[in-house]
Amino acid sequence: MLGRLKEKLREIDEKGEISPRSPIKAFLFSMLCPGLGQQYAGGLARGVSLYTALIVVSWLSAILFMLIGSRISILLFAVPVVAFFLIAVDAYLCASKQPLDYKMRWYNRKGIYMGVFMLLLVTVNPLMDFMVGKTVVRAYIVHGTSMVPTLLDHDLLLANKLAYKVSKPKRGDVVIILFGKNRRSGVTRVIDDELIRRIIAVPGDTVEIRGNEVIVNGEKLNEPYALYESSLVYSGGTENTLPPQKVPENSYFVLGDNRSHSLDSRVFGFIDMERLGGKITKVFWSWNLEEKKIKWGRTGISVR
Repeated sequence: MLGRLKEKLREIDEKGEISPRSPIKAFLFSMLCPGLGQQYAGGLARGVSLYTALIVVSWLSAILFMLIGSRISILLFAVPVVAFFLIAVDAYLCASKQPLDYKMRWYNRKGIYMGVFMLLLVTVNPLMDFMVGKTVVRAYIVHGTSMVPTLLDHDLLLANKLAYKVSKPKRGDVVIILFGKNRRSGVTRVIDDELIRRIIAVPGDTVEIRGNEVIVNGEKLNEPYALYESSLVYSGGTENTLPPQKVPENSYFVLGDNRSHSLDSRVFGFIDMERLGGKITKVFWSWNLEEKKIKWGRTGISVR
């Protein structure tokens, strides 16, 4: 069956009408969708390969950006952009090398162009997201002020999903907490059913809150990241105290940095280890909603 299909496609190619390839069109097609220009220029396999390579390079850049502590990691932003442009240039060169009597191939049809684009969109992208996005690094957008001043509304963050596969969570880590759809019950959303909070106490610690003081194992924590504006009020009254409690095994006590506007372990209790979905490491970039512009000063900063 495969042999018959190849033969049929070969016949279509042989009967293809003569249509010289325009380097400019190839370049523009590639700018529309990386690899599409190569398909137009007669290199379908080359286009698919370059598209896939671009997606892989983009993910690798995100991983390196997440791991490098210095703000020089911002330069990694340029890698996918440069690769995108080079693929367009390659499409231009491919088209310029084709003869004037170029016969259109079976894949040089409008419907096939769209088909290849959609196929790549629903295969390569989800596959890389499954392999890397769900297991290595993922982006999150902050909605709300529960982690101010560390994280701001509309910050785009990167989370290290492997962090707790190789080491245990530590006090001070800013983490993703996975609640699940049946466990939300009034908890403010960040992304879907996930929250971002800071680990304050680890298994075996004894944690206590007295007003604006958080005490762990009998010692007051130094918390330069914490913000107190007023008493935190719940339906049951003001929550500014917490009697000493020992953190159970495989559990963690978490708080939002904005103590007056955060629902956290003071409300929903200790967090099981299995609900920690990764460690927040970097602010990718931040959007100023009021001024409608990027907060470049926050780009590439490490989260501590």
